[in-house]
Amino acid sequence: MLLQDFQAESAVPVAKASPNEERRVLALLDWDHLPYELSHPSQEFRMWLVRGEDADRVLGLMRQCQVPLDVLIIDEDFFGFPEDAADICLWARRMYPDILIVGVESEMCEGDSVLLSLGLCDDTLPATPDVGAIVGKLVTLN
Repeated sequence: MLLQDFQAESAVPVAKASPNEERRVLALLDWDHLPYELSHPSQEFRMWLVRGEDADRVLGLMRQCQVPLDVLIIDEDFFGFPEDAADICLWARRMYPDILIVGVESEMCEGDSVLLSLGLCDDTLPATPDVGAIVGKLVTLN
């Protein structure tokens, strides 16, 4: 084994993913306008949108993914109750330990994210965010 002193001055930061690599994003959002606004090709991420599904169907879709997901965006109200969204987040963490989870706050409890309080998401968006907020969050996630 070679031993070498570490010099912080000569260190080079390394990005988590290659700049040319697309992030694979699954968005569980139930808004009619978003599939059209977010489905355009992007150089930074590839997004799949799921609307109006039950938890079992979403879990089935996640199991069928051929490549691991990088980001999960989940509306706390997607399944009716934030606790149900929390179950999906727990399952996603077990299946994809490195997944980044962005919770969209519940409209009923705006400003008080259940997913964030349980430590199940890496970041949050306010209730009913616009497309710019979602894309901005994806760009700034590490």
